[in-house]
Amino acid sequence: MTVPYENDVIAAIATPPGRGAVGIVRLSGSGSVGVVNRIFKKTGKDSRGCGNSFPSYLKSHRMYYGTISDNGTVIDEVMLCCMRVPRSFTREDVVEIYAHGGLVTMHGVLNAALKNGARLALPGEFTKRAFLNGRINLAQAEAVMDLVNAGSEAARAAGLRQLGGGLSGRVAACRDTILRWLAHIALSIDYPEHEEEALNRQTIISEGQALLADMRALLKTAEVGRVIREGIKTAIIGPPNAGKSTLLNAILGEDRAIVHESPGTTRDILTERVMVGDVPLVLIDTAGLRETEDPVEQMGLDKTYDAIKNAELVLYVVDGGGSSKDKTLGALPPIPRKLLKKFDQNFIVLINKCDLLPADEWKTMDEEIPISAKTGQGLDQLYDAIKRLFLSGMGDAGIKYFAESDIITRERHRALLCEAIEYLETALDDFGRGETEDIAAIPLRAAYLSLGHILGLEYADDIIDRIFAEFCVGK
Repeated sequence: MTVPYENDVIAAIATPPGRGAVGIVRLSGSGSVGVVNRIFKKTGKDSRGCGNSFPSYLKSHRMYYGTISDNGTVIDEVMLCCMRVPRSFTREDVVEIYAHGGLVTMHGVLNAALKNGARLALPGEFTKRAFLNGRINLAQAEAVMDLVNAGSEAARAAGLRQLGGGLSGRVAACRDTILRWLAHIALSIDYPEHEEEALNRQTIISEGQALLADMRALLKTAEVGRVIREGIKTAIIGPPNAGKSTLLNAILGEDRAIVHESPGTTRDILTERVMVGDVPLVLIDTAGLRETEDPVEQMGLDKTYDAIKNAELVLYVVDGGGSSKDKTLGALPPIPRKLLKKFDQNFIVLINKCDLLPADEWKTMDEEIPISAKTGQGLDQLYDAIKRLFLSGMGDAGIKYFAESDIITRERHRALLCEAIEYLETALDDFGRGETEDIAAIPLRAAYLSLGHILGLEYADDIIDRIFAEFCVGK
């Protein structure tokens, strides 16, 4: 579906700010070539400008070498590529200028375009035009931003599948099934003489239960999708000198937190993001849990309890031998399980410093995971436990799971899918209670519309503007 759109020329730097070998200035709109004609001069046998339309030598999707000038002053030597409508990302004429990636140079090229007929693009406006011109649907447009922001291979694979239409196809198939039911209901109501050609209510109920199961299965992926997109807030807590900061450093693979034998070294919250296998963690190192009269240390403890409340996973670390005289598990400090369960989070108890224990002592731990933050022993078991807690649905497939499965990664999609499921459940209940078909058709239409909102087939301008406002300029 092509949506009419004001086709003025927009321009923006499409590469990250800073210095680099190459930077890209992108233009889109029917007048893009005309703008470039005024600032680009081709170098070579034919040095004519581009003109207001493609001259014979300037082919679509070909690279050309030349210079960009502003009022006669050469700014840079560049490569230039024109992508002719409709074979472009926005389904408009698009021109990309590849210049040297210095900040001053990039802004010089951009300013030359802005002075000669282009305007600065709004955040996400290139992708928004691709959506409005029917190049991609709204779910695919959001996948573009997911790919840009992907912080893990899993997030990248999920975003790429969504951009390729995996989720869109699944949602569209659900809509098509509901639309088919609505068509048969309309047939039986408007043309009762053809009632034998319409689906009976028992058939719709049977097919509806299968569709509900499919939609609920898709909804279950939302938690996995949220995890790979946002990460798991993980608080590392425990008594002083248990090795919490050492564990943080071990997981990060660098000395990020201060480690010292004196108790109370950590007095503030330290937050770091790290990938553990396919699972992104937002690690929060906290002050040691103990009674204190030091007001500064108490402030750190208050932050620790706040971190526990807001965490999705708590790693409770205790000293497994470093401070005990006999180096046996019998000397372990008590584990405050009531405290941990009080906050109702997932929690894992880690017995640290087990490299100081005899090997046979490791085998006596059933509920806890023995680790050595100093040597790295036991960290693989910890990572496996985290994966079982938060990515249990993917089995052993790893990245392949995200590349081949349809996953809900955005809260907007999850909320709309919940709506559609509720409406469908209502419709099936209406059919089961013997309500007339025109009554049952009302929630069916609502479910159809909710699924359409995921794809952007029915949308309001303010919602679309808010979604694309999250994008970076140049995308």
